[in-house]
Amino acid sequence: MADPHDFEGSTHHFGPPPGLEEMVGWLHVFSNGRCNVSAWKPTVEELAKLNAGESIFVSIMSGADHRGKPHVFATYVGTEDEVKAVVSDTGKVW
Repeated sequence: MADPHDFEGSTHHFGPPPGLEEMVGWLHVFSNGRCNVSAWKPTVEELAKLNAGESIFVSIMSGADHRGKPHVFATYVGTEDEVKAVVSDTGKVW
């Protein structure tokens, strides 16, 4: 599985919940208060699958906020420059 990694400009570092340190790693993100961005490095095997035309699937959690109003967390997958362009619409970028 692709590994999340720290990157220049990250501002927050989320660790695993207590008791799950062996199963869950750290997630480094840039956050401007509206967007959280993480960086992932696919493995050599994953790159081979992508180059062969396999798909990437992304799952985003959604639900209701504290008032019961439906809430969906938008996701964008792309290169660093592409994601910076999208995030710049919400505020500062890394």
